[in-house]
This record gives sequence, C-alpha cells and structure tokens, in this order.
Amino acid sequence: MRLVPVLWVEAVGGSLRWRLDIPEHDLGEPLHEEVRQPCDEATLRALVDGAAELLHGAEHAGFAREAQARGAVLYRTLVPERLRPKLRALAGRPLLVSTSLTGLPWELLHDDEEFWGLRYGLGKRLLLDRPVAALGSAGPAGARPRALVIASDPRGDLPFVRREADAICEALEARCDVVCIADRLATFDAVSAYLGEGFSLIHWAGHVVADAAGTPGLLLADERVLSPHVVESNLAGRPLVFLNGCASARGASTGGEGDGGAWEATVSSVANGFLFGGALGVVGTLCEVSDRHAAPLAERFYAQVLGGATLGESLRHARAGCRADVDCERSPSWLSFVLYGNPGQRLLAPPDDETPAALPVVVEAPTPGALPARGAGASALRDRRRWLTFLLLVIAIAGGVLWRHRVRPASPLVIGVMEVKARGAAPAWMRELTRDGLITILSKFPPMQVVSRQKIDFVRTKRQIGELEAAEALGMTRLLSATVSVDASLVTLDLEVIDPASGILVASERVQGPESELMHLEAEFALQALRALGLSPTAEQVQAALATRGPETLRAYRLLSETLGEPTPPSGGTSGTTPPPTPDRPAPDTSWLFDGGVAFAQAPDDDESAIRTLLGRYAEALQAKSVERLAALQLTMSDAQRASLDRYFANAGDLAVRIDDVDVLVEGDEALATFTRLDAFTDGGTGRTMRLEVRITGTLVKNAGAWKIRGLREPS
Repeated sequence: MRLVPVLWVEAVGGSLRWRLDIPEHDLGEPLHEEVRQPCDEATLRALVDGAAELLHGAEHAGFAREAQARGAVLYRTLVPERLRPKLRALAGRPLLVSTSLTGLPWELLHDDEEFWGLRYGLGKRLLLDRPVAALGSAGPAGARPRALVIASDPRGDLPFVRREADAICEALEARCDVVCIADRLATFDAVSAYLGEGFSLIHWAGHVVADAAGTPGLLLADERVLSPHVVESNLAGRPLVFLNGCASARGASTGGEGDGGAWEATVSSVANGFLFGGALGVVGTLCEVSDRHAAPLAERFYAQVLGGATLGESLRHARAGCRADVDCERSPSWLSFVLYGNPGQRLLAPPDDETPAALPVVVEAPTPGALPARGAGASALRDRRRWLTFLLLVIAIAGGVLWRHRVRPASPLVIGVMEVKARGAAPAWMRELTRDGLITILSKFPPMQVVSRQKIDFVRTKRQIGELEAAEALGMTRLLSATVSVDASLVTLDLEVIDPASGILVASERVQGPESELMHLEAEFALQALRALGLSPTAEQVQAALATRGPETLRAYRLLSETLGEPTPPSGGTSGTTPPPTPDRPAPDTSWLFDGGVAFAQAPDDDESAIRTLLGRYAEALQAKSVERLAALQLTMSDAQRASLDRYFANAGDLAVRIDDVDVLVEGDEALATFTRLDAFTDGGTGRTMRLEVRITGTLVKNAGAWKIRGLREPS
C-alpha cells in the first residue's frame, strides 16, 4: 500500500483548521502550513442540514444540477483558497480526509469543475478518543475470497432488499465463495456466529437503527439489534464491509434539525464496530438509501475491488458509472456512499507487491449491473450452493421455517396472470395497472409465454371446463395471482405462484412502498415474479423491460388505460348464461390443437388476416387521434370512453402508435386477440418524451361478416 495524501480538518473556535499532507512533498520537512477558514457553528450546521435534505430527497431529473449547486456552496464556503490549487493538483489520486466532524458530505463538494467524490479516490478517517488495537492479517495471499451477504427486512417495508441480495450474490459468485443469509434466517445468533468465520467481504442490506437505549446497530430478522460492541467482539479477519442502510422511501425526512449529522453518527458508530474489530474498510451511506440504484453501484464497486483496484478508486469508479447512467443520475445514490478507511488500500494484494494497471473512470454509460464473466470455478460453486440450498431446505422444513428456494421449471414456460384482487380499499385502476404491468414486463422475457385471465376465461366458458383445467389445457406451467392493498400511502403487492396441475401454492412474494413510487414497485413486483419462476434475467433484459415504466409515467398509463373503455364481461354473456356445447369435431376451414384432451380452434387464415387488418386500422385511428374512426371499429363506444380518448389525445403531442406481437384465438364468431401496443408522444403536462408499452387482450366478434372490437379491458 502506497502512502496517500491526507487532508486534516477540525472545527476550532469559530473556524475550520485545515492541513494537507502530501507524502512525496511533506515527509521530513521541518515546517508545514496550516490554514484556517472562518466558519461558525451555525453556518456549519446549516450547510450540513442543507446537504442532508438534498441527499434524503426523492430522485428527480434536476438532481445532478441541484447537487452541483449545493456542492459549489460547500466548497466555496469551507475550503480555503490557499489550499485549492494544491487540492486540484491531486486529481485522480486517493485522498484521505481525517476529521472528527460528522455529517459533512465531502463527496458532494464541487470545485466548479467536478465533485470531490469523482475527482478523488476519497476515504474518511474519523478521529476518536480511544486506543486502536493492532489489526490482524488479511488472510493468506492467493486464497479465494469468501463473501457474506446479509439481507434483513423484519418490518416488511424495504421492497428492494431481497432483490439487492440476489443481485450481489450473482455478482460475487464468479470470484468468491458466497454465503447468503436473508429473510428469517438473518437472526442475531446466525449473523453474530458468521462474523467469526473470517470472510473477505461482508455486505449488509437492511435497516440501520438505534435500540430503546439509543445504541445504534443493524436490525436483524428476529427484531434484535446487532450493536457495534457485538460486531467488534466477534469479527474475525480483515473484511471489506459494505453497509447499505436502507429506508422504505426516499423523500421522507428521518429527523429534524441536524438530521444529516445524526444519521452519519449512527452509521459511523456501526462502521467503527467493524473497524475496531479489524475491518479493512467500511463503505457506508450519508443518508438512508431506498432506491434500486444501490445494488448496481455495489456491483461496480466489487468488480473493481476484486480486480485489484484500491478501495478509493473502486468507489470513485462505481460513482462515475452510476452518474453516467441516465436513469441513475437522477438519484442521490451515487453521491450517498462514503468510504471509512484508507482509500489507498486493496482487498487483494497484487503478486509480489506489484501495482496493477490503473482502472479507468468511466466516461460513457456502461451497462447497468454488468456482471463479471463466469468460469469453471463459478460452475463448481453453483453445484456446491445447490447442495447447500437443499440441505437448508430440509433443515428449515424440519424446524417449521420456510426457506425461499428456486427451482428452474422446464421449458417452455407458459404463465397465466389471473385476477388481481383488492384487499381493503385498493382502487380498481391500481389493480388494473398491476395486472397490466405483470403481463407487459413478463412478456419481454423469452422463452416465457404470458397468457391473460381473459384468455383462460374465454376457453373455460367455451369449453365448459374449470379454471385449472383450462389453464392446464392451454399448456400453462404456472399461474400468478396477485393482491393489492393500500394502508394510508403504503402500497402492498402480494403474489402467489400456483401449479395448475396440482393447485398447490409453490411460491409467494411481497413488495411494499409508497404510492408515489407505484411504477417502481410494480416493476420490482414483476422482477420478483421472474425470480419466483426460476428465471434470472440479464441486466440488459431488465433495463429494456423497465425502460418505459418510470414514476413519471404513472399518470400517462392511467390515461391510456381509461381510453380502452369499460371492462369486458366474460365471453359467453353474464354469469347465468350457458356456453355452447363443445363440438365433437373440427369445424370446416379450421385446424385443431389437442392438449390434454381439449381442443382449441386456431384462427383460419381469412379470419386471422381480417383481425390483423382491424388492429392495423385501430393503430392508424389512434395515431390520427380520430375518435369517430375508433368508434367505427368497435361494437359500441360509451360517452365515458369518448371523453377518455379526448383527454388522452389532448395530452399526447406528436402521437405515434405501433402494434406488435399479435396472437389470435378464434371460436366461431368470437375471437381473442392479444397484442403489444406501443405509444410514443410528448406529454402535454411535463413536456417529457413518453414511451408507453402495454400488453392488451381484446375480445372481438364477427358482426354482419365483419370483425369488430367488443372490448379491450378485462373485468376487474
């Protein structure tokens, strides 16, 4: 480890006392410069609170601009002019800030050219009034690193914790032996025992809290708090620790005046427990991090650390990668992480103390969440993990504890999305949006085929068979049933995965969060469904699937949904209507597909061609914003639907509509058409460019020899 420059900062008598030590210049010199900058306590507190307010805020398009403005004020107010040229000359190097001040986000400082968190490989050393014990060794050189991933959400209010744990395990397993303890397994006894096993990396995702006595710590699955004292007493080895102190939502204040300093004091206390216990360094947060960007930043950080880069350079690289990502740039996450420790240290020492080539800072947006390549070692590791998972499952069942495991289903995978129910006062539009989000996102992951409840009902009614029989006859391997509930502003989405052959519940998932983040919640819900189905999407697939479903699109999706008209009752009429009997043989000019003894008609060429032409005219009428042309394509159009279309067209500037991936099922003079509708336009309310994508199943009827749209919305 090379010596790194150290910036000393202390508050003394209404001013800040600064000293910059540059090893190659200052070691052995008889004189050294010290600079004082006027800054009273009230000014310092105002700066800390303003920075905390920024970093606690919700993500928004102007975050980078606002952060630069706040960072420039911090820099010009706090940093003495005499030191500025020397500090600029250190660009690209590690820099250790040694101070007893808490709450000051050094990473946020902006010198009118760049944030300090991107200019330097920054680390922080807190000055304390207790002795520091000699540290142990980092473990044998060349040994395969071991990683411990801990995820705990006993309150059920952290919708991204399990997703983060999965992502981190996937990112690390190519280069580390990974142990993951999550959900109910992350108990006080289990975690404290694992700390003594000598891991190289420890990753925490969950609440950082203070107990009834005010002692800070990590909140574990059994509602017990792992205190810094317990950490220090039990930690073995010299691990690198990553503490993601999560919150249920960004934008909610976690305290009053001095909140920024109070939060960092809590996190730094936990970090000190690891550091006094022998940790190489700790990455913590300057505020509670609640969004989906924390895991990609951690993945980038680990990729650099395990590639031999220094800790400071690794975190700088991770920040730069997230800042370059258009979506992540809107979030405070890329400025919210801080390194407690010497930024010049490495987790993996180069052979014979050789210094590896410098890893460049990203200047173009990389693929979010890109994972390291997997080799034969990773394959062997996965085999060991499968056996470990099986053993844990047996133990969990014996102890009455459910261990969430994955079983990859056989291909092809045909999924039925059933009714989305309401628990309590959840509005109908929220249920529809949840169902449409599931269908739309899941449809983007081949080889999975997604079928709506409307298609199951169509077949069930026409063939006089039960729901599970219809699902099995359609070749479905899993059914998804969801429930939406709203308590004040907290939305809870529950998912059940059912085996249609047996009717057995095989998996369940839950996400929670504020209504303001509903689009993010529903995206997370769909990704949880993928994982429950045994699928592991790539980062590119996830990015493509979620590209059209940001929080700013909620209003636009609701407007689009309302234009589809009233919910369509099940085919065959009302519940008291008897459906036609099943024919014994195929009708003329149709083909039949036999599956499980049940026959289904495929659209004859002339009917399918006519239906595809109808959908093409539907897209043209939408793009032309012609309510009358749309009405001519439907059996009926209510006044409410006309009004909804007028509202949507008035809001959608330069509207372009495309219909893709059409699937048609015909039964006599009725048909079901499933298709993907993509609308691109300029939103009249915000001026943003919108790109909405939704998978629609519509019912059609042949009226006087011509196909018409009967309805485009499923029953709620």
